[in-house]
Amino acid sequence: MNALRAPTVDPLMKPLIDIFYEPAGLICAYHFDASGPATLLKWGEVQKPRYRAPAFTWLHAKNADAKVRDWLKDFDGVPDHVRRFLLTSDARPCLHASDGGIYGTLADLKMGLAGNDAEKGVLHYFFDRHRLITMRTQPLCSTNLLRQVVAEGRIFTNPMELFAGLLHCLADGFSEKIEHLAERVDDIEESVLSDRRSGDRIELSAIRRQLAEMRRYINPERHLLLRLTSQKPAWASLEALNQVTQSTDILNSLHATLEALYERAKLLQEEIASQMSEQMNRNLMALSVLTALLMPATLVSGIFGMNVAGLPGLHESTSFWWVMGIMVMLGLATLWLLKKLKMW
Repeated sequence: MNALRAPTVDPLMKPLIDIFYEPAGLICAYHFDASGPATLLKWGEVQKPRYRAPAFTWLHAKNADAKVRDWLKDFDGVPDHVRRFLLTSDARPCLHASDGGIYGTLADLKMGLAGNDAEKGVLHYFFDRHRLITMRTQPLCSTNLLRQVVAEGRIFTNPMELFAGLLHCLADGFSEKIEHLAERVDDIEESVLSDRRSGDRIELSAIRRQLAEMRRYINPERHLLLRLTSQKPAWASLEALNQVTQSTDILNSLHATLEALYERAKLLQEEIASQMSEQMNRNLMALSVLTALLMPATLVSGIFGMNVAGLPGLHESTSFWWVMGIMVMLGLATLWLLKKLKMW
């Protein structure tokens, strides 16, 4: 029986297949111009762009796809050091700006996660006057929102303005997550004040951890974007820079909201700890009073329990009841003494 063989490809047909076959790593590609909404591009149009400023393109792809990586390695529209950067998995926040273009990383939230998670994702980007290229490993909230905005027909006039739109989508994703956490903190605050639930401390610990993580995401980006607006590349329009500044202001506002929410969660944890401490003190006080009430009775029973000669009442039928009465009277006397001394 002959072994199965993979179909061979004619070397003359391979360039055509490379052009028309869209790789799985190509998420979307758009062409923007001033005439109207963006136009969706095919893989062949991405490989052989014919657009000049003020028209520009946006390519969004997975950096793990071999076909996309091979194309990017040979693409002469991007400097060599930028191509190497886009294909790395470096997750450190950074931003490098020059007259030739701007590239760096953005921290974002991954898509498709449970409501209690806030896992970090990383987006590598590069843009100049001709194009915006974004590369990611896993689906991210910001680029997914930007794709929806572009598909709905919003007009962008230059790559810097499109990058500002990406920052707005990034802030929207963070804002939605922060609002969800704020609602959970509100519910916990209400239950703490009404003393209804016992699992609030554990939930607050999880919320504080998520808030701390998001704070670590947003803080570096705020400082990096301030550098971008201060450097002002020569090819970037003033209007686009103003939009980036607005996006930075939104991130600053989100940071302030995060700080306030973190402090609220911290204060609620302290309130829960105070309530638990107060409850424990009440329990210890009740145990101490019970011990004090039983102490005289324990003493009397210990004395009459001694197996020695001369104990009174051994041959009297009413001795037991006399001893029980003495024990009750001593307990009441102890209770009166504690009340008088204001110890209970």
